[in-house]
Order: sequence, then structure tokens, then C-alpha cells
Amino acid sequence: MRVIFMIWLFLAAAETQDLNSKYKYILDLYDKLNSRANLVDINQVKSPFFIEKVSHSKPDLTPLNLEAIIQNRAKINSKWYEAGKEYENLYIIEIENSTASVIYDNRQMDLKILESSSSVEVY
Repeated sequence: MRVIFMIWLFLAAAETQDLNSKYKYILDLYDKLNSRANLVDINQVKSPFFIEKVSHSKPDLTPLNLEAIIQNRAKINSKWYEAGKEYENLYIIEIENSTASVIYDNRQMDLKILESSSSVEVY
């Protein structure tokens, strides 16, 4: 029984030594490799994931000019709009006296009627 145990112990030690030498050989080969990636090469690798590019510049928006107000309607850029209704990217919140509160391109603004320098009189 002792003989079998001694043989088994000898074989186990030989196997362990064999594995250690294999790993040492592999690690030595790795250390001798000259073809390691550098930072420039790593930065040139493209991402495998889809990345959506978002443009932060907004398209040129037409400036809003409040031209006239009659009851709950406002004339903005030669078009009539009614308060409380939504039109494309323009929503009229409220109309009071000579001011119209609007939401234009997700921004809230207060538009005022500009007095023109012409000699037109309103009666």
C-alpha cells in the first residue's frame, strides 16, 4: 500500500512539475513577443456598436414677428393663429393686449407688436 502511495505521489509531483514548466514556457514566449499593441493602434479600432451622431446645431429658424392682434387671434409672419391651438412647431399660449405668449421650437417667448415708423394710422 505504501508503495502504491509513493508511486502515486511521485507521478503527481512529476505532473505538477510538468505543468509548471509548460506555463513558464508559455509566459517566456509571451514576454519575448515584439508585436504588442500600442496606444495609437488601439485608438484606431472602430467600435462594433452603432453610435448615433446627434447634431447640436439647430436649423435656422424664421424669426417671429407679431404684426396684429384681434380678440384671441394673432397675426405672426403674415399668418393668423388662434390662441390655444398648435401649428407645426408653434403653439399660441395666450394673447393679451399687444403681447402674445408662444412656444416656438420648444422655447417659450413673449412677442410684442412693434410700432412701425410708417405714417399708417389705425382707427
